[in-house]
Order: sequence, then structure tokens, then C-alpha cells
Amino acid sequence: MNVNIQNSVPLIFNRNNLKYNSIKINDIYLKIAGEIAGRVKETNLEFENALEINSKVINSGIKIKETKIIKNLYRTAINNPQEKKILNFKSDEEFLPLKNDSLNLVYSILGLNTVNDLPGTFKQIFNSLKNNGLFIAAFWGQGTLNPLAVALANADEKILGGLYQRIFPFCDIKTLGSLLQRAGFSMPMADQEKIVKSYSNINYLLKDIRSFNENNNLITRPKTFTPKIIFDEAEIYLKDNYSDNGKFYMPFNVIFVTGWKN
Repeated sequence: MNVNIQNSVPLIFNRNNLKYNSIKINDIYLKIAGEIAGRVKETNLEFENALEINSKVINSGIKIKETKIIKNLYRTAINNPQEKKILNFKSDEEFLPLKNDSLNLVYSILGLNTVNDLPGTFKQIFNSLKNNGLFIAAFWGQGTLNPLAVALANADEKILGGLYQRIFPFCDIKTLGSLLQRAGFSMPMADQEKIVKSYSNINYLLKDIRSFNENNNLITRPKTFTPKIIFDEAEIYLKDNYSDNGKFYMPFNVIFVTGWKN
């Protein structure tokens, strides 16, 4: 008898399409990295072995090392050719080759947003930590880039006569907290901070988005090239509905999660 076993994990992102085209750190990323570093320092603990998952740029590690409470910092990513000198090894965030009870701190700065099996990744991180080990991470939260999503939907419907998913779904704060607890973490916490940035045109916004190295790798993404007129129309919509003094405003909602292994 042939049995067809379906993968129980919903496939939202095409993990084979992950790539880093241009690494140019922006002020938002550095602000988030600084917040992670500050929260680690507030523990008043020393961490012998720490791991950054999906390390994108050298600056994030510098922020963490500046706390002076981490002895050994290791870094991994699935694919990061432009920053290969800073990586200790390559690894998919869904299949972490980590030894159980080997780390004191695991952190990620916007590096787990496009993981399909987030519960599985959380469990692997939990298993890799020693007792009293800390996990801390930052995710994009719901509402991030919402004006852009609305503007692109308006442009798609007006010009192409349909709607297309051009921005991937963002995390829900309650879900992240529940997943931490499900993985076994004690004292799971999740809180959200809102960063608002203004832009004079849509090209500057798109440049910022690309600099986070999170390309649209949705399985349901449009397979055809997006015509420039879509972005032109979206910019008009943004300036008509979200502008002040010629600039439009864009929210970046950042969820910070922490959990301990006791």
C-alpha cells in the first residue's frame, strides 16, 4: 500500500530562493541590533559561548561584542557570500547543526522572519542551550510596511486588474510568545516597538527594504516582472494618503522575544 505523507509544516517561503544581493546596513537595522545588545547587557550575566543565527552583517556582532560580557561569538547563515569572512559555518535556520547543551546565548536580529518551521527552529535553539541559557530575537511584527502593502494593492488592482501578494506576512506577538512556551522556554516574553521613518520617494523606501536582505521569496509571489508603473502608482497613493510636507511615513513594528532554559 502506498502512503502519501504530507509535510505538516505549511510552506510559505521558498527556502531555495534565499540570497543576499546587496548588504548595506541602514539605521533601522543598527537601532534594532543596539536594542538586542542592550537587553543582553541588562541580564548582568556573562556568556561564554554565543551564537548569532542568520548573521547578515558584521555590524550586528560588533554591537553584541561591545557589551563585553560575551567571550566567544559564533555566527552562521544559510548563504552570505559577501560577508563570508565573518561566518563560522553555513547553516539553514530550519536545520541547525548544533550540539545539545552547548551554548549560553543564542540571538537573531531579523534573521528568522522567513522560516517555515518556526516551532522546529525554536525547539532546536532550546536544545542547544545550556541551563540558564538565553534566547533573544527580533522579528518584523504585524503592521510593518502596511501603507506600502495598501498602496501596492491599489496599484495592482488599478493597472493589472487583480491583487498580488508582494509583501510577506509578518509575525503576531501572541503567536511568538506561545511558540516560545511550546518549545520549552521559561519566562517567555514578547514586546513590540514601533519605528516610523519618512521617505521622499518610493525608491528610497525600496532601497531600505532591500538592505535588510529579505527578498520576496514567497511561494505565492508573482512570477512575472513587476512593471515600473506599479511602483509609480503606489508612490502617488502613498503621498496622497500618508504624506506630510511631501514625505510619506512608513511603520516598522519590531517584536522582541526572550526565553530562558532552566
